[in-house]
Amino acid sequence: MKIDGLVKKGLLIRSCSNAQETEGSMAIAERFLEKARGNMKMEYHDIAFSLAYQAMFHAARALLFRHNLKERSHAALISALKELYCKEPQITSALETMDGYRITRHGIQYGGFGCGKEDAEEAIKDAEGFIGAADKKLAREES
Repeated sequence: MKIDGLVKKGLLIRSCSNAQETEGSMAIAERFLEKARGNMKMEYHDIAFSLAYQAMFHAARALLFRHNLKERSHAALISALKELYCKEPQITSALETMDGYRITRHGIQYGGFGCGKEDAEEAIKDAEGFIGAADKKLAREES
């Protein structure tokens, strides 16, 4: 669904975001990523996976803030960013991955499903890549 339709349905909200919101969301992303790594050391793979997803989510929110939008739905966030960054293959590919992780995270959080070590490691690696890409994109958009 296009951004205007998502706004009309209340899944996105137009806002006047500021640099503090963007920077704050990126800082949260980094903290969640660090906590994901820490949970891997304790072999809490499902929690590490969920935290890696949350790290990606907060980096994505930072990108959305830059466009004066706020999410009311994880799926809407991803959909809007795919539209906004359709010419950025690294970002759109990461968003596709994030969307799959969104579904898995939902199963972990609400269905009580577990997660293996390899899946958690992959999610952390993907979160690192997405946070790096988002950070670079935000820096380019700033200048």
